[in-house]
Amino acid sequence: MYFFLAVIFLTFFTYHLNGQTADYTDLVAPSQDGIDYKIEWPETLTPEMKKRMESASMLLENKLRLPGSFGGLMKRVEKDKILLEKTLSSFGYYGCKVDFEIDLEQTPVLIRFTCVLGPVYTIEHMQLENRGKSPLPHLTVNLDDLVGLSRGDDLVAEHAQKSQVVLKKYFAQTGYPFAEIDEPEGIIDHKNHTVVLIFPVDLGSCAIIHDSEIEPTQNLKPDYIRNRLEWKNGDVYDTRVVERTRRYLSQTGLFDNVVVTPKPIEDQSLENTKEQPIIMHVKTTEAAPRAVAAGVHYATSQGGEARFSWNHYNLRGGGESLGASLRFSKIRNKARFFYNIPDFGAPKQTLKNEMYVLKEDTRAYRSEIFALSSKIERQFTDMFSGSVGLSTENGNIRPRTTDAKSPIRLLGVPFELGIDASNDLLNPTRGFRVNGNITPYTGHLGSSKGMLVGQASASVYIPFQTNSLDEDMGTLASFVRVGTIKIRNFNDLPPNKRFYGGGNGSVRGYGYQLISPIDQNRIPLGGESLLEFGGEIRYRFTETVGGVAFIEAGTVSQRKIAAFGRKLLWGTGFGIRYYTTYAPVRLDIAFPLQRRKIPGAKKPHDHPYQFYVSVGQAF
Repeated sequence: MYFFLAVIFLTFFTYHLNGQTADYTDLVAPSQDGIDYKIEWPETLTPEMKKRMESASMLLENKLRLPGSFGGLMKRVEKDKILLEKTLSSFGYYGCKVDFEIDLEQTPVLIRFTCVLGPVYTIEHMQLENRGKSPLPHLTVNLDDLVGLSRGDDLVAEHAQKSQVVLKKYFAQTGYPFAEIDEPEGIIDHKNHTVVLIFPVDLGSCAIIHDSEIEPTQNLKPDYIRNRLEWKNGDVYDTRVVERTRRYLSQTGLFDNVVVTPKPIEDQSLENTKEQPIIMHVKTTEAAPRAVAAGVHYATSQGGEARFSWNHYNLRGGGESLGASLRFSKIRNKARFFYNIPDFGAPKQTLKNEMYVLKEDTRAYRSEIFALSSKIERQFTDMFSGSVGLSTENGNIRPRTTDAKSPIRLLGVPFELGIDASNDLLNPTRGFRVNGNITPYTGHLGSSKGMLVGQASASVYIPFQTNSLDEDMGTLASFVRVGTIKIRNFNDLPPNKRFYGGGNGSVRGYGYQLISPIDQNRIPLGGESLLEFGGEIRYRFTETVGGVAFIEAGTVSQRKIAAFGRKLLWGTGFGIRYYTTYAPVRLDIAFPLQRRKIPGAKKPHDHPYQFYVSVGQAF
């Protein structure tokens, strides 16, 4: 009985639709499950607008719970009308008009939204509005350049919200970690279809670092962490310095997590001052001190290689690292041991000790070497480092050209300087690297009293596309590498110290050691000088999959300086990258652009392609 009374009441109910008052006297009673309906969005919506509206729609969100009355249905429709207006405004249509119609004669009930978009509103100008007690500091950059918007740009909500994030980041870099940047506001001019964009700002006082608080760890001495802090007491807070510190600590391998938090010091006497003293609280989560790793590498000209390693990152509580590694392949077997002592004599100064046994069987020579080295490495700044050391090599080597065993007795003093301004060790997408090393040797060198080996390299990474989270999706990468050896007699130069080009990390289109002068038996002779350069386009299609295309060139000469021109050998190719949280897995196929022939030979001695599987970018 109550059901029929409800139907009689609904037939006299008045609905307000499209701004008009309409009476429906022929309404059909809702089913036992509720009033079913379907939605028709305006045809003027772009796919992106429609997708965003559907993700927020009350009608769609509650579609499985049908309304039990027409009044309940109307509430959903009215809410979606407001949501559609907000959605269109977020795309710059601040003067849009949205209406709807409900066709009760259809089954299910049809809800049809209509809209008149009107023009896209543009930015008249932008300004910061101080909502705090302290005056706003002078911007060191133009506001338009800082937020990436300017007069006349379409005012899209996403762009304005991104500017809000940029402003907060900027102020955190200039001493205001507690700055509050509210959602952008606007003064709308419907006559001229423009908006004055306002960013409400409450900066608080400028944060000055008073002290640092290191949260105790179980196995690591606090001084190890303190010596790696990039800031000093009295510095103005800067998130870039904080991030450098966090990254530097993370790269030591001692921590699973590093969190740096600025904490204000409560002092009532400082309430009306322009400065806010803060404590930098550093909390770390220690990683397991020991680690075992294994990996594989493959190259057409070198075959497969298996790699195993064991490391202890904190042997005595001061970050001392002890480790061993093994490498097995067709052409190279190596056992390596090392022991590094950080903060040796001074903070950020490391004593590195290494010993290895190496057996090689390459195209150019066979060798058995035992080597020891010790060097002091100094991290001058976050990017700039240098080292000096002492090394000795002892063993035997057999050049393929003679197969006569020759002893090796060398003492070297290596010097190295490097700048690493890239953003990642194994997957750089922006920045640059420059490295140079020079090593004078003395020892068993035939008629020559000594030799000097020098090498320099540089690489540049330029992003050309980023996503909405400012992650680099496309990068142009390039490198150049040069080397030279000074020795009295080339024949006195041990084959394992000569330059050879080709293979992984070199010109990938040619096999290992094959960019080199060769004899009639296809044996690489090596050279005194090296020149290599190349570039590649890296593009990340998804979070885990990407691709590259590259071209490279190189030459090795028995002169002191490698020459450009006809002796350059060019290679090109492409590859696939599978991105993991550690590093990208790399698969490359490369082709030589010039396959060389030895006079009298029927076939070229350069393989038509080279294939590589490894971890990390090629350079």
